[in-house]
Amino acid sequence: MKRFLSLVLILALLLPAFSGCAADQEEEAAHPTAEPVAGEVNLTEEETEEIDPFEGFDYDGRTFMIHTSANSATVGVQSSNYLIQGPEEVTGDVAPDAALQRNNDVMRRLNIDLGYEQVNYSYDQVASNIRTLLQSGDATYQLIINDIYGLAPITPEGLFHNAYDGENFDFDQPWWYEDFMEDISIKTSMRFMLAGDYFIDLMRCTHCIIMNKNLYTDLYGDPDDVYSSVLEHTWTFDKFRELIEGAYKDLNGNGVKDKNDQYGHIAFQFWGPMIPWLISGDPGFIDRDENGFPIIALNNERSYLLTEKLNAILNNDATAINVLGGSEQGTIDVFTEGRSLFIGYQRLGSLESDSLRTTETDLAILPYPMLDEMQEDYVTSTHDTAELGFIPIATPAGDLPFVSAVIEVLCRETYKQVLPAYYESSLKVKYTRDNTAAQMIDIIHDHYGNGFALAWSNGLSGILLNATFCACIENNSTDFASKYKSLGKVADKQLSKIIEKIVKLEEERGN
Repeated sequence: MKRFLSLVLILALLLPAFSGCAADQEEEAAHPTAEPVAGEVNLTEEETEEIDPFEGFDYDGRTFMIHTSANSATVGVQSSNYLIQGPEEVTGDVAPDAALQRNNDVMRRLNIDLGYEQVNYSYDQVASNIRTLLQSGDATYQLIINDIYGLAPITPEGLFHNAYDGENFDFDQPWWYEDFMEDISIKTSMRFMLAGDYFIDLMRCTHCIIMNKNLYTDLYGDPDDVYSSVLEHTWTFDKFRELIEGAYKDLNGNGVKDKNDQYGHIAFQFWGPMIPWLISGDPGFIDRDENGFPIIALNNERSYLLTEKLNAILNNDATAINVLGGSEQGTIDVFTEGRSLFIGYQRLGSLESDSLRTTETDLAILPYPMLDEMQEDYVTSTHDTAELGFIPIATPAGDLPFVSAVIEVLCRETYKQVLPAYYESSLKVKYTRDNTAAQMIDIIHDHYGNGFALAWSNGLSGILLNATFCACIENNSTDFASKYKSLGKVADKQLSKIIEKIVKLEEERGN
């Protein structure tokens, strides 16, 4: 899987700029320049530099219109549009200023204008509103950016172009998340959802657990022990449960679990905060048949174990869920006041929030744990409302070279300019307080998985997430098998119909 930028990559990008004359002289002394052989081309260093494949592309000032989302997914995470559309002028903040510079560079490089229309749809409004727009035949927009939850299930309706028809896409480049795009596809030869660095909401919606280091110190000692557990691959559901159970205290002594107590773990509700646990537990949501089509494979022993262990965490006196009446900000306040060891349902973008940036509490950033030590590695979840890119079918096929060129260069320049600013300079430095936290962020970034469940559970009667696991755990039950049995046949039929629609689309379009 394509990994996000790491410090090594940043240094690799920057080191050529710092190569000194002394180093050049040492190299020349060690390897004297040979005389050119007759008939041999002697290229200079300048001539051997990689040629920009978009050199000479000129679209004569044409406007590229982006239908972009200004919706904030949660209290702690603002819209990612500030890094997509970017600011209108320099702000003095390194990441948005890098987005402004990227936009200007892309416009100059391709001789285009970038235009935007912002919409603010809640997650349950996205599908209907975008479907209405696209069915109208409105060809105003070349790119739509919005929730995977709403738009993945409508991709079989023929409303979007197959991105493989865009000749200027190069999905082998590191600014594309190739494995993630394959995972969320029904058929890998039909790619309707674009996940790349320009669609930075995917990264900002990546889930993490945040720990109160001060409280850990009071309870257990050195908080670096948790970091060591992550690095040694002993960071599991059982380890997490052990820590939270040792943290609960009935502070007001009334014998009742209430908002005034101290908790091991706090989240504002069951459903949303459960998503990263289910993804990280890696039960094996789907298999693929010989043609690459998905098969629901969830009715297995690992799913039973995941239900059992997660139920023991979330339906535990040490976990506060709904204690504050579903108030997300109230939950964050309890954590920043120092009355919970861990807070769930946080994302990397949450680190930008004033609540976490201004707290006096020392914070640790952690990946969600593995189900058990038998699991091969950590699995990271983005949220099901993370916003990806889609090319509307109303865009004439003849415009796909133009569209793919613009999106490709936007992703490339985000990779080169915006991510170094946001990820290394902002996320790792500005919003974290120790060096190991930065290492934890790298681990979180490097382990995306199970995207299919996020994209398609909504279109499959919720069988992959909310109608099985969540339905059990909300009712303090571990009977996953019964829940699955009640939905399995229906979901299999729904998946078969989705596959039939995709196959028909492929035949109609000659892909």
